[in-house]
Order: sequence, then C-alpha cells, then structure tokens
Amino acid sequence: MEQEILKEWQKKSIDFVFANKQLNDFYLTGGTALSGYYLQHRISDDLDFFSFGDFDSMFLHSIAESLKKVIGAEDVRFSKSYDRNQFFYIVNEEENKIEFTKYPFKQLQEIKNFNGARIDSEYDIAVNKLMTIVDRFDPKDFVDLFFLIQKYDIIKLKEGVQLKFGHKLDYLTIGSSFSKARKIEALPKMIKPLTVKDLKDFFNKESKKLLPDILN
Repeated sequence: MEQEILKEWQKKSIDFVFANKQLNDFYLTGGTALSGYYLQHRISDDLDFFSFGDFDSMFLHSIAESLKKVIGAEDVRFSKSYDRNQFFYIVNEEENKIEFTKYPFKQLQEIKNFNGARIDSEYDIAVNKLMTIVDRFDPKDFVDLFFLIQKYDIIKLKEGVQLKFGHKLDYLTIGSSFSKARKIEALPKMIKPLTVKDLKDFFNKESKKLLPDILN
C-alpha cells in the first residue's frame, strides 16, 4: 500500500535506514508514516525517524552522507535544534527533509513492522497530532486529525496525551486548538477528497461538541 503514496527517494531512504542494524532503535513516524502505511490520504514529503535513546551524532552524519548517494541528491545541508537532527536534501530541484530525533516518550502501542520497516503505531501518531495542534498551527496536522478523529474519539486521544506526555489537556485547550482551523486557507496535496470548507466545518462542529465539557 505504501508504494502508491511514497516517492522513490522516500522508499530508498526508508529501505536504507532499516537495513542498517546500527539504526535499529529508530522508527518512522509523522505524516509520511501515517499516509504511507495507514491512511493513504495525502502526499507528505518529510521523513521523521525517532529514537527512544541517544545516538552518535558523528555516525548520523556519515549515514546522512550515504543517504545523499542512495537517493541521488544534488546537495544536503544540516540543521540542529535541541535533539532534532535535520538533513535537507535537494532532489530534482526540491528540498526534502529527513530528520533523526531523540523522542523519549512512552510508546502506547507496539511499533509495527511493514516488510522490515519499523513504523510508529497509528494511535501513537494520532496522540502526537493532537498534542501538536496545541503547540503549533499547520494545516497538514488538521488534515491528519480530520481522518484520525473518525477512528479515535477525542476522549481516547486526550487520555493518550496524558499517558504519553504526562500532560492533562483540558477541553478548553482542545476546543481553542480546534478553532484555529478557521485560519486554514489551503490544504496539502490530497489523495482522498477533502475541501478547506469541509475541514473548517468539521473542526467547528467538533469544538462545539466540547462545550458541555468546557462548561462543566
């Protein structure tokens, strides 16, 4: 199923990372994992590899150079922010990000194996996405949650945030985060049909459904 969504450079990168035994602690998560292996709902460019523990940054740079050859990138630049090691590759005149990050938070469900690729569970990604929209505004996160909330209700995701991050989200915070969807003007490239209006209407409705819990 992932073959229909992932670009050639992404497939080569994923195969390379999971063929390397020294990268066994990493797993793929985020929008590309969600779309490529679960929902098949949109195009996603970034590759986010997370690890529970520490890793050798020098070794990581050698991996990044090898990846440059594997995917046929014209150039690569590096950026580091806290535990986020981001490599930006120029492939066919487009810049694409591959990230290796320490992410020491509890795994709520087992990491899945897809033909040797270690992929974050759909539920863990959903919980991460709820936490993400509280922290930032990005239309693609709302798109992902639009589909995920139809599989996992808000209560289950809220409970997951507390279990994973030790953070007790209140319904007012969730509702105000949902209301940010009104600022969305464009969507990422979609595979499954979705319009800006449908997305805004959905989160407006979801935020209103939380009102009784907010007022209690």
